[in-house]
Amino acid sequence: MRRQDSVRTGERTPARDAPLGPDAFAALAAAHRPRVLRFATAFLGDRHLAEDVVQEALARLFEHRGRYPLDELFGPYLVKTVARLAIDLRRSRRVRHEQLARMRATLSDVPPSPAAAAEIGEVADRVGVAIAALPERERACFLLTVCERLSYREAGEALGLTYAEVNNAIHRARTALRVSLADVMEQGP
Repeated sequence: MRRQDSVRTGERTPARDAPLGPDAFAALAAAHRPRVLRFATAFLGDRHLAEDVVQEALARLFEHRGRYPLDELFGPYLVKTVARLAIDLRRSRRVRHEQLARMRATLSDVPPSPAAAAEIGEVADRVGVAIAALPERERACFLLTVCERLSYREAGEALGLTYAEVNNAIHRARTALRVSLADVMEQGP
């Protein structure tokens, strides 16, 4: 029986007999936390909510660390758990105005000049609005592959999608962004 088959069926294998220890778990969590926190922050538009989602994901993985081969696949399991929790939270909080306000608050701290600040803020707002307007699947795929630089396969594993579904979602997201940001792209830098 292959390792992957035993993971799906929940069978215990020698490598899975002992759950990941607290110290090893903490080390893996510390190594992967920044990446999933960036993803959750971009997806939710709120750093505080993102921190809550990441903390909840880590707590769930720690609680169930004996059920999964976290020593080998900690990153994919964490990304998948964070993505699902973020989607659940987003679905329960459909208020886009709050999200956009939070996204604006997390933009660049000090632009070089007032004119540049206005232009950068305007473009960033437009991009933020365009990304926030994407359907959840397209937004999640876009953020994971483009912003977090996960491969299509890794993003698919995290979201429970096939490679083809991620590829299609990315294509739709890029097409939608190209259309909604056409005037911004024509102006150039």
